[in-house]
Amino acid sequence: MRQLLKRPAIVIPLLVLVAAVAVQFATVFREVPSPRPAHLNQSVPQAPDGWRAREVPLGPNEFLEGQVEKILNFDEALHREYSRGAVTFAVYAAYWGPGRMPTRLVASHTPDRCWTENGWTCLEMRFKEAHNVGPVALQPAEWRLFRSPAGENTNVLFWHLVDGRIYDFGSRFTAVPDPVRWWKDAIRQAFRSSSEQYFVRVTSNVPFTEIWGDPGFQHVMRGLAELGLAEPVNEAE
Repeated sequence: MRQLLKRPAIVIPLLVLVAAVAVQFATVFREVPSPRPAHLNQSVPQAPDGWRAREVPLGPNEFLEGQVEKILNFDEALHREYSRGAVTFAVYAAYWGPGRMPTRLVASHTPDRCWTENGWTCLEMRFKEAHNVGPVALQPAEWRLFRSPAGENTNVLFWHLVDGRIYDFGSRFTAVPDPVRWWKDAIRQAFRSSSEQYFVRVTSNVPFTEIWGDPGFQHVMRGLAELGLAEPVNEAE
């Protein structure tokens, strides 16, 4: 045993393996609450006045859509596009009930990673942007401006909610997960089941400043605020 401990190249991977096994055993014997029944379709408004709406597949064909569902392992997802003339915006929302998916894995599937792996280029980025829907403050959003392989620009806002609170990605591009945060999430999950989670993404082919005040867009954003994007009220106040 002493000889083994003198070999860091062996000991470190062994410790990682032991930690991973401990995480798995701690997770297997834990009871978790049931997920919410289907609710995204009711929460995200249908076509508001002046806009047309259509449901968009998660992938360009059924095979890819099935692969996306296997990888993300969500309980429920919705992708709805709204259009008026040449202006379009879309909402993608996914829901994971408690214990369904490790937080670190949900956090690793952001546009920063998934879109860039598919040939998109991030032109600009801002972090923890504050927005309001009427008098309601939203939890901070990540903002990006992406360019598709076809040369079209897309404005993006996204939120990852964990037990009703925004996941802190830090002020960084998230194509590669933060290793410290990744391990913190893994250790936390070893002692507590993963929490209920939402991932919400809003995209637009025009800057959000051009449509934010539109009544139809506001109607959709109010639905998302009620879904969980609204800043939680501090009960101590």
